[in-house]
Amino acid sequence: MSPAHGEDNYFAALPIVLSVSRLPQAMQDTPGAVTVIDSDMIAATGYRDLARLFRLVPGMQVGQERGNHQWVTYHGLGADYPNQMQVLVDGRSIYSPYFFGGADWGSLSLTLQDIDRIEIVRGSDSAAYGSNAFLGVVNIITRHTGAETANSATVTVGSGNIADLTARAVVHHEALGLRLTARHQYDTGMHGLNDTLRSNTLNLRSDLRLSDTDELTVIGGIAAGSRGAGYAGTQFDGSSPRTATYNDSNLHVRWRRTLSPDEEWSLSWYRNRERSREDWVLDSHKNLPAHLAHLVNLPRMLVPVNSDRDSLRDNIEYQQRLKPADDLRLLWGTEWRRDWLDAPMLFYDGDSRSQQEWRLFGNAEWRLARHWLWNIGMMAEHIEKDRLRFAPRVFLNWQPQATQTWRVGFSRAWRQPTLFERSADIRVVHPVYGLLHRDHLPNPDIRPQRIDAWEIGFLGQLPSRQGSFDLRVFHERIKDYIVRSPVDPAELPDTDIQRAAGGTRWVNSPNGVQLLGLEYQLRLRPWTQGELIFNHTLIRARSDDDAVRRSVAPYTASLTWLQTVGRWRSTLSLLRMGPSDAGSGYIPGYRYSVPAYTTLDWSIARPLQIGPHAAEIRLTGINLIGKHQELVHRPLQSLAAYGDDRPANELERQVYVSLHANF
Repeated sequence: MSPAHGEDNYFAALPIVLSVSRLPQAMQDTPGAVTVIDSDMIAATGYRDLARLFRLVPGMQVGQERGNHQWVTYHGLGADYPNQMQVLVDGRSIYSPYFFGGADWGSLSLTLQDIDRIEIVRGSDSAAYGSNAFLGVVNIITRHTGAETANSATVTVGSGNIADLTARAVVHHEALGLRLTARHQYDTGMHGLNDTLRSNTLNLRSDLRLSDTDELTVIGGIAAGSRGAGYAGTQFDGSSPRTATYNDSNLHVRWRRTLSPDEEWSLSWYRNRERSREDWVLDSHKNLPAHLAHLVNLPRMLVPVNSDRDSLRDNIEYQQRLKPADDLRLLWGTEWRRDWLDAPMLFYDGDSRSQQEWRLFGNAEWRLARHWLWNIGMMAEHIEKDRLRFAPRVFLNWQPQATQTWRVGFSRAWRQPTLFERSADIRVVHPVYGLLHRDHLPNPDIRPQRIDAWEIGFLGQLPSRQGSFDLRVFHERIKDYIVRSPVDPAELPDTDIQRAAGGTRWVNSPNGVQLLGLEYQLRLRPWTQGELIFNHTLIRARSDDDAVRRSVAPYTASLTWLQTVGRWRSTLSLLRMGPSDAGSGYIPGYRYSVPAYTTLDWSIARPLQIGPHAAEIRLTGINLIGKHQELVHRPLQSLAAYGDDRPANELERQVYVSLHANF
């Protein structure tokens, strides 16, 4: 406990967080805003999908293109695959070189029941995690085996042919703890979409206490499955319905030595391997718009599309923290990473691409006086094909009372171009007619984008200790923002297909981007065994580029009511998302804003006793208000058949029941 706080302290009930500066810190001491979703909250929602949880976090903008594909950003600015946010599982980065720098939320080799908590850093954090911690960080922390006490099984069935089974086994032997989790998921997704999901996951965690000071943790996982992709009716069958398969695996080994509560070092290595198979055929006679109807008089061309992708990441990290004085804590570390990507469709020359990264980072927490706390952090980062970059962060926390903390700070962050953004060269070539279409051209001169962010924050207890209030006011200025831009026709083949579909490359926008706004969370306990959680975000995006400005929803909000009545526990969430141009695909000159929508989720549960075993039955419904669209698929919705703004992909209600039992 910091000197500013006494024993009778509201903040004592808040968790110690690990993700903001890499130092274990009380929430009121962190250099920036952080939200924690704990295992109780995860269970209370009844959600099957990890990404849906982020709708309950201030500032997060979440959407679904279909049932099996989630789109998650912080403060918007998401392209087809949002990549402005670092995503970690137990400190292992899962932003994916094969998923265009984003996170493939549907193929993670962990289950919601394995998660102890999720820490969401709401703001730039390159000072701690380097490139990709551009707008924020999500760190998913799984439960230590020492905290596990029982085996369990969960069965879920419901609408859309939902059929899930999860089994977890826990073994303790002297200093060793083991947990094995297996999960099978199946559903047919949203009506009218090619949306079937089949998923199998196996995850193992081992914690071995080597001595009073040393612990070895090994975490490994495999996720494999298939999911529907594509849409019927797209021009040239350019996004033809198909089945995409994936097979991902990871291994993470960490050795930790803890000499005292304030002195510790750790050494870790992990490997992520990802594999995706997704093939279809382009058809020059399929779904032609009126101005291209003459193509049916030409010979029909069928062109195979090979969208297979393989990636490999190796990462080594050393980290040490120490306390040289009573009022000073330090942390430093270094990291090396290599990414490798093989994707024949993305790189026309057939060669794979790789990239190495080196980092040196540190953070100092200095209590200047009883009510004043400094946090100063720095990351030095060098990534192949770029110069050395520095990402500083400076925050001052003022804690005038035991129940209040104010913070003000500045941070700078970078996001490096992905292998796809820098090197992609996508061509459609017919074996007889030659080059038909250059969809995407490389840009070896693209620069990393930079953000300079100022923020003022407040975290405090309400009078009479009936709740809390968390506020973040921000001004974020982005330079060299990376956007998808049309290519000069002189660089492209002169074909009907090319003129219809256009060609693009990733470039640095000459226009700056500014995000101004505020976000807050209000938690109230207005009556016995009841809690209300209200999240609200207002953002004003400024840019001369209309597409960038419209990609940010101007507001999001959620109201969650948790209530216990006798043995029944209920969670009701009303979710609101403002309008935005978020979506997938590219059509020259086409713009469409997904209208604002409101939806409702509800979950109710009751504990049971099945013989000697504790159990719980839960009924959950999502999207209960009815059908709505959350993301646009431009290649389909731009066609004349959708000229009345009829949504190409609507989400619908899902209702399912789960039975969970401990053994």
